[in-house]
Amino acid sequence: MIPVGRLLALMFSMVSVSAGAETIHACVDQTDLPPFSYAQRVDDRVTDRVVGASVDLLRKIGLAHSWTIEIQSLPWTRCLDMVAHNRLQLAINVDKTDAKANKLQTSTSYFTLHNVYFYSRKMHPQGLTLINLADVQHYRRCGFLGYHFDLFGVDSNQVDRGMSSGYEQMIAKLHLGRCDLFIDSRETMAGQYLINPKLRSLLVNGSLVIQPLPGEPLRDLHFAVSGSTPQSNLLLKVINTSLENLDKTKTMDDLVNSYLK
Repeated sequence: MIPVGRLLALMFSMVSVSAGAETIHACVDQTDLPPFSYAQRVDDRVTDRVVGASVDLLRKIGLAHSWTIEIQSLPWTRCLDMVAHNRLQLAINVDKTDAKANKLQTSTSYFTLHNVYFYSRKMHPQGLTLINLADVQHYRRCGFLGYHFDLFGVDSNQVDRGMSSGYEQMIAKLHLGRCDLFIDSRETMAGQYLINPKLRSLLVNGSLVIQPLPGEPLRDLHFAVSGSTPQSNLLLKVINTSLENLDKTKTMDDLVNSYLK
């Protein structure tokens, strides 16, 4: 009997060949999210090549199934919309709230983020302490365009999701008093040390405060596909089977640690 994983891979390969689509076209958020996905730097110059632990994980899966992986870096809203409308096959680093908002199917989780919040010591010299998660509602929030915040009990429409294209702009909003706090993950912020000397200085100069988000609402990362085609269903099954096998060796933990060490 042919193993299920191999059978699914074979079936997908047959579908791909018949559709002329042996290449998997994926997208990531154009905002750098190291160590998961970001534009590679060469001699401090930003290149068009996307690297990171999530990208490496997808390439490992692709290698096992003889796929060629092509990754585009796009505004997050456009990335999710293109997958939803089958113009791309896969989105990387998707959480459940973004998937639900765009009617996407998600893979098994491949990493769990631990959330923190940031505020400006300049604007809140006495501190800004959240006792429980509901306290987030008492402050003005900002976030990146295209992201959703339902996990934190926050109406995304009540979050300033303006044209912030990077963390420097987000931090500037805090220091200017345009918002009181923003939420991110400790893993992503640790990853910023890899690529952004300017941001590194903003994080350690004492004017920005980082605190654990109360209640520990963990956020999982997934691959996401369209919810509307047999091909996307089959692709998702192959990816899930691969993730199950890779998890036994803690592949993603090793990939993340390789970037953060």
